[in-house]
Amino acid sequence: IDNMTHAKPTSKRLDAVDKLKGLAILLVVVGHLVAREAPAGNHWYVVLKDTLYLFHMPLFMFLSGLILAYSRKPITSLAGYGQYVAGKFQRLMPAYLAFSLVVFAGKMLAGRFLHVDNAPESWLSYFDVIINPLGSYCAFLWYIQVLFLFYAIMPVGYYAARQQIHYLLPICLLAHFVPWPNFLGLSSLGEYAFVFCLGCVAGDHYATFSKWMERHGAIFVIPFAVSLLVATTIGIPKLIMGLLSIPACYMLVGCWTKDRWQVWSCMGHYTFPIYLMNTLYIGVTKAVLLKFASWDGLNFFWFAPILLVAG
Repeated sequence: IDNMTHAKPTSKRLDAVDKLKGLAILLVVVGHLVAREAPAGNHWYVVLKDTLYLFHMPLFMFLSGLILAYSRKPITSLAGYGQYVAGKFQRLMPAYLAFSLVVFAGKMLAGRFLHVDNAPESWLSYFDVIINPLGSYCAFLWYIQVLFLFYAIMPVGYYAARQQIHYLLPICLLAHFVPWPNFLGLSSLGEYAFVFCLGCVAGDHYATFSKWMERHGAIFVIPFAVSLLVATTIGIPKLIMGLLSIPACYMLVGCWTKDRWQVWSCMGHYTFPIYLMNTLYIGVTKAVLLKFASWDGLNFFWFAPILLVAG
């Protein structure tokens, strides 16, 4: 009911969000180019990856919360909540479990002939994707399960807060600093609770959010850029980096308002399949390339763009 009381902008107003999703998924793929040890002589990639991991997932989670709130419909009964959770489960978890199985089978078979990163130890390792998604053989898919948990929890949060989700921000901020177990991905649930809830607030008031970003977002570009340069050396917290990245990246994608080929919007539209499959394609492509050449030293400069395109 609450989302009926706030004027929703037209779908065109969400073009910036699509582009932000496109930028975010590109950063995810860049971070997945190397799963374990970086190729020798390419410490620059280690620094780049460490820097990206300070903000790209908080940005991703913020956008996920925004989209949840922007598109949510009233839930007026327990049966309606059950149908809602079942719908989200059907959209996310079968694909998650199926691709986890594909990766499992692929790694078990390919490991006999090719180099495989983070290979499963036995068939029991498959169940780690549910029990400990961040420590499984396909830890790169953890976001899907954690996103489902957020989808299941947030309607309860809306109900408890009487549809005023911003009331939960202090609780979510506290959850960020509480140590949670890795079981079921709860550690990531707590880590990203604040930015996800903040995204929900933005989605509930999207017109106000977008106007504020257009007027004040530029203020954050230089602080964010400076933070990127020094983050890995002075240890800027991920939460701070994530919050700085939201307005800065919003302004960045605004530079592509006349994107003739709609590259960023297209990537944003296909975020889910890219997230599911990028590491699979990167892994296969890397395994094939490593049969013919090493990726150490200068070779990584032509390895990287091929792996990026594959992802």
